[in-house]
Amino acid sequence: MATTLQQLTPGKYLFFGSPSQLEGQNHLVVGFSAKALGITKNESGIHAAIQQFDISPLISKISTHILEEKSIEAHKLYTWPANLGDPKAWASSKQLFFEQHLMNQAIEVLKVLEDQQISWKFIPISSFRTLAEEAQAVNLLSDITTNL
Repeated sequence: MATTLQQLTPGKYLFFGSPSQLEGQNHLVVGFSAKALGITKNESGIHAAIQQFDISPLISKISTHILEEKSIEAHKLYTWPANLGDPKAWASSKQLFFEQHLMNQAIEVLKVLEDQQISWKFIPISSFRTLAEEAQAVNLLSDITTNL
């Protein structure tokens, strides 16, 4: 049975495990997914769940990473391959970024506009832990085997 791939929404996420390359029809733009403990708020309160998310929009050309109150085009966060026409080189560069900078790190998705245009930033693990306690998701957090 295939896992349903979730889209990121405003909230806080802690990604863990390894990023997975998405299989699809578009072989020029390789996508990735990863598991995360996601904590979101809505009218009914705080919701926490471990799900598989599409993480490709985090480093797309239309997304923004916030660093010390400055906006950076998210696609400039990772090293572009020497051969821009090689889909395998692009996939390798993206996977390396996700492995080194996203996995076992907490982020906050600040806003999501149409076409998965995302504004996001890294947050301290301690802030994520506090929110997990508030969401009564400490048991989910303890299920994640990371070096937190």
